[in-house]
Amino acid sequence: MENSPFNRSARTARTPPSTPAPGPAAPSQNDDDMPEVISTPELSNWMSSIEQCLNEVCSIASEGKLNAEQKLRINNLCRKVAHGTSQMAVHYQSVKLRTVQAHSSIQTLKSQLDLSQQLQDLKMSIDQSSKPATDLSQRLQDLKHTIEESSKPALGTSFADMVKKGTNNFIQPTNFSSVVIYPNNKEKSSEETKSLVQKLICPEQMKLHVRGLRKTKNGGVIISTDTKEDIMKLKQSVQLTNSGLTIDEPHKRKPRVVVIGVPSSMQEKDVFTCLYHQNLADKLQNVSLESFLSSIKLSHKSGKKDADTCNYVIEVTASIRKALITKDRVFVNWSSCPVRDFTLVTRCYKCQQYGHAAKSCRDSAYTCGHCGNQGHAIKECPKKSEDPKCATCMHYKKPCGNTTGAADCPAKISAEKRYINSIDYEGA
Repeated sequence: MENSPFNRSARTARTPPSTPAPGPAAPSQNDDDMPEVISTPELSNWMSSIEQCLNEVCSIASEGKLNAEQKLRINNLCRKVAHGTSQMAVHYQSVKLRTVQAHSSIQTLKSQLDLSQQLQDLKMSIDQSSKPATDLSQRLQDLKHTIEESSKPALGTSFADMVKKGTNNFIQPTNFSSVVIYPNNKEKSSEETKSLVQKLICPEQMKLHVRGLRKTKNGGVIISTDTKEDIMKLKQSVQLTNSGLTIDEPHKRKPRVVVIGVPSSMQEKDVFTCLYHQNLADKLQNVSLESFLSSIKLSHKSGKKDADTCNYVIEVTASIRKALITKDRVFVNWSSCPVRDFTLVTRCYKCQQYGHAAKSCRDSAYTCGHCGNQGHAIKECPKKSEDPKCATCMHYKKPCGNTTGAADCPAKISAEKRYINSIDYEGA
């Protein structure tokens, strides 16, 4: 059977069995509520049975008193039946996955509807009561907090969290306007540029709503404001233009997404071709395969060495990113792969700051990731018996009771927000 020309069930079995994707507040489900589906092992057994029958037909035909042309016709017909059956199995897997996901979404909506009804009941109780409703108001606030927490996207997630997530939370960049200011003299540092800008510009006089002022590479600084009108005031500032400074729009990065569980044996171009034909060709009808391939770029691969699958981190345009993320899972040849936004920021294990790797770090001395002090690496730390202190938070003189690089680290969350706001999502 393994060498049979009709042996397609083994390929079908490679697709992992789909499981209901947990929503932000997934309710408990009874077995009676779940849609009836056929498991992947059952499907594989059916395919094997069909293949065995087709092989017996071909064997009988080859041993019978038929001419060569008749035997060839029977063989070709069996091949077509096997191919059509395997295609039907693949389509069933896709429909099954969407059915289970739709069921999970319905359960989540039912839960939210119940919460909404509870809110309405509490509101009616408060309106009808003539006594102080302190307890009811507190219950209302608690319920509101529960709803907000259930729908809040989580920043500071690890790569493992990305894999575990059942459904995508769409990233919403902060609606800030930004401008970058560079010195004409390339020898000046970002600190010098920052000091000069703060001397020339008075936010009170110009009525600026400044959200942030931070240093960037090439001796520049980035100023973020609430509105585009504030940015126009800065661009039209005579003090800045007459002081040897260049004002420009900050360069936005392309979005990156990660496709999880891609077969390691596949070539890069074959993976991209499958992404187009199996997932996007019908959705992006104005985008040809050639245009798609020119708009997508492999950033890097991740995963365990010598494993059967790996993760593709790819750089795409905003429109392609949106088309991929809205699918939640994509089909690559015989595999069904989760797809997520990739927003992890690089942390330097030398200085413990975000935004660059250790090989490009400019610091001469190591900063310890355990105690936060300079002069030694974490493996040489003499204070390992003491509670850890976040080196990144210590650098910014913030409370540092958390572990360096922890998911809830304020410095890490801030770095991820900056990274997300530096990406061109085109309003997505």
